[in-house]
Amino acid sequence: MRPNRSSRNALSIQPAFLGAVWSTLSALLLTGGCELAEVEIERAPDLVVAGVTMVLHVDPLNPSQAQMSALALVTRHHRRTSNEEPGATVRIVGESGRSLQLQEVPDPLSTCVTQLSVGRSRPPAGSCYVARAPAAFFLPREQLTLLITLADGGLLRGDSRLPGIFIPSGLALKDGRCRLNPDTSYRFDWARSEGSWAYMAESRLVGLGELWTREEALYLPVTVPSSDSTELVFPRDFVFELVDLQRWELHRVLRVGLPEGASAEVAVGAVDRNWATWNRNGRIDLAGEPRIPSVFGDGTGMFGTAVRWKLSMESRQADSDGADAMPLCGPAA
Repeated sequence: MRPNRSSRNALSIQPAFLGAVWSTLSALLLTGGCELAEVEIERAPDLVVAGVTMVLHVDPLNPSQAQMSALALVTRHHRRTSNEEPGATVRIVGESGRSLQLQEVPDPLSTCVTQLSVGRSRPPAGSCYVARAPAAFFLPREQLTLLITLADGGLLRGDSRLPGIFIPSGLALKDGRCRLNPDTSYRFDWARSEGSWAYMAESRLVGLGELWTREEALYLPVTVPSSDSTELVFPRDFVFELVDLQRWELHRVLRVGLPEGASAEVAVGAVDRNWATWNRNGRIDLAGEPRIPSVFGDGTGMFGTAVRWKLSMESRQADSDGADAMPLCGPAA
């Protein structure tokens, strides 16, 4: 696993195209939205790029409880500027015949694009389209088709098969929360998600004291670039992509476990082929040279699907043996 970084976007038609940097879309796992790795694109005279994600959110202990969200960021790159592309019609149609239409939102920077690290500027975002379904609108392993009609009549299309549901093994939760003994790690493991190509995990840590004094939570992403690797140790495995090597004490502590008083949101998602191959050499480091687009027609981009689950963890000793006590997540790694 390599550090999260921007990388040049190479399509099969040419080494790279259009040069602006997409900030990450709202976090796939922790906020329940969607995410693209940062993408640096060479300049081109005029090109529409669509980044579209559909995520099935499942309860880690009750996978029959599921919700869906979809998000699209549509940007028109013209010469040296990145522009919004308003007025598009964005639909996702399943082989079941169901159709989910995404609605344009007025503030793409706050809806589609996550906050960047301190000291970095936010690039123009493009136009943002969002849909949220209170229940699972499409079924796991269902074939989905993306249809985008631009305001000028241009058409874009993509296809993806939603990965299968997967849940963690041997995990104890109460209201989505569990407890770790201080300075210990926990091993997540799960059965393979059918049809997935890779796994993405994210965590946000707070309560680290002098180890992390910034106002924002410590954000740690990690990728498992193979669908056959089905385990992660928290927080040890998440430290590999923490690129601030001057924080050696933070690295040392988190490789042992979560310190007492700290808490974290942790989420794991299984992503489809489109997502994995588009993010090649970025958040997901699969072997191979070019990124592979999955949106075609009067533009390019990615249409990816994923299944994810999320939970909260606290590092502290047991309170009591009462019925309201938070359960231990499970045996230490």
